[in-house]
Amino acid sequence: MQIIGKGHVTYILLSGIIVSDNIRLSDNIELQPADTSHLDFSTAISTCSQPDDIAVVAAFIPHITSQFRIVASTPKKLSIYAWNSSWDTLLLSALFHTEIGFNLQSDVPAEEISTESNLCATNFHMYGITNTKSHKLTTDETKWIVAHFKDARQLLENERFQTAIHCLASYRWHPMPRIKLAVLWAGIEGMFGASSEIRFRISLYIAIFLHQDDSEKRKLVFEAVKKLYNSRSFAVHGSKVKGDINIAVEESANILQKILLQCVANKSMPNENELVP
Repeated sequence: MQIIGKGHVTYILLSGIIVSDNIRLSDNIELQPADTSHLDFSTAISTCSQPDDIAVVAAFIPHITSQFRIVASTPKKLSIYAWNSSWDTLLLSALFHTEIGFNLQSDVPAEEISTESNLCATNFHMYGITNTKSHKLTTDETKWIVAHFKDARQLLENERFQTAIHCLASYRWHPMPRIKLAVLWAGIEGMFGASSEIRFRISLYIAIFLHQDDSEKRKLVFEAVKKLYNSRSFAVHGSKVKGDINIAVEESANILQKILLQCVANKSMPNENELVP
C-alpha cells in the first residue's frame, strides 16, 4: 500500500459502504459520506500525476460512496494514520460483512474533487469492484460503531482476531468457492484452540460461545457448524462437496461474522478452558 503524507489532512475514498452522517472512529479518523457524481471521466483522470493511477481512478471513482477524513499534526503522522486506516477498512468489511474498496487517496473531500485536485492510487489491486449493492449502515449499526469500534480496534492487537478479520474481509477476493471456504475456516479455526477432535470441539465451542444461555440455539448451531465443517473438509481435500458450495461459503462467512461480533461485545477472545462443558 502506498500513501502520500502531505499537509495535515487527507482523504481515503471508499466503495462498498454507505453512511448518512459523519462517524468518528478515533481522534484522527472520521468516516464520512462521499459523492463523486459530479465528476466526468476527463476531470477524474486529470487529477492523476502518475499514469499508473489513471486506471484505478477510472475504475473506482464511479463506485465511491464514503471516505475517511484523516487528520494529523505532521505529514509523517498523517501518512502513518492513513496507512493504518486500511485495518479500519478491513474491520468494517468484516464486521458488517461487506466488501469495501480503499484504492484511492485524495487531497480534498470527494465532493470537492476538481481538475486542481490530486488523486493517487493507494494500491493497484482491483478488489472492491462488485455488482453487489454497497452496504448502507442502519441507525443501529452506526450506534454500534460509536459504542464498540474502539474495542474492535484494540482486539486487532491479538493475532488470532487480526487473522480472522482479514479472512472475512478478503475471502471474496478469491474466485473459487473452495478457496473461499479454506480462507474462512482458517479464520474460524484460528479463533479457537482445538487441536484434537476438531470437528466436534470447534462446533461445540462455537455453539457455547455464541449462545451460552440458550440451550436450544446451542443445539442448532452445533449441528449447523458440524455440517459446515464437513463442507470445509471436502473442499480443502479436493473431494466433492455435498450440496451447494456457495451456500456453504455464505453460511461459513455468517458464522465467522457472529464470532467476531461476539468477541467485540465481550472485549475478549474465546477462552477454550471456559468453553469446555
